[in-house]
Amino acid sequence: MYKKKFGQNFLVNENLANRIIELEQIKNKNILEIGIGNLALTKKIINNMPAKFFSLEIDKDLLLGIKGKSYFNFIKNIDALKADERSLFNNENFSIISNLPFNISSQLLIKWLKIQNNYRCINSMTLMFQKELAERIVAKNNTRKYGRISILSSAFFNIEKKIDVKKEDFFPIPKVDATVLKFTALKENKVKKNYFSKLEKITSIFFNERRKKNEKKIKKIFNNDLIQEYNLEKYFSLRAENISKEEYYKFCKIL
Repeated sequence: MYKKKFGQNFLVNENLANRIIELEQIKNKNILEIGIGNLALTKKIINNMPAKFFSLEIDKDLLLGIKGKSYFNFIKNIDALKADERSLFNNENFSIISNLPFNISSQLLIKWLKIQNNYRCINSMTLMFQKELAERIVAKNNTRKYGRISILSSAFFNIEKKIDVKKEDFFPIPKVDATVLKFTALKENKVKKNYFSKLEKITSIFFNERRKKNEKKIKKIFNNDLIQEYNLEKYFSLRAENISKEEYYKFCKIL
């Protein structure tokens, strides 16, 4: 029985599960999955012979239902938000494949961005999100959905929209459709390791009142000398969504 509190929506379209699996290199690679659901992805990952594989499942009742099965040993009863992914893989690099629990998907993504910032240990991620969140993650500047999550994510990964998923492909049927995104690690992060907190702060100030122009926001972050030295006045009459990702990354260097 599914549990709403865990954001469980089980994938029931096998063809779709196959398409998701094909987006990742699995054989001889370290793979992490979040939530076993009805094992739609779990079994297929194991069948593709990863080097190491762990699926994290918070729901003990789901685990009881598969106890004694051959794939049970790959599954750990761990809250994904509290997991130490690097220790699971003995500090080796890994990739993530998951139909994410919708209720914690953004929190998990931010967690993994911080891990990538600190350790550059995630090779790639194939993740399913609610469609609206996926659209915000891949949004470009000068669009309504562009915001913090797209800027933070693009500092570490190249992100591509891969598959649109209908809500009828799940049980229970959620209220919204979903989208699968592929994240591929950049050869070099766009921000230095100690700049991530700066990027969070800057984007928070800019986008908390996204419809307001930038003058007061810039003056709140940068002193007058920096504003003049880097000609930040040119952004005063713009709004947060009019500033490119690369410019936000430059702001971190200035601050």
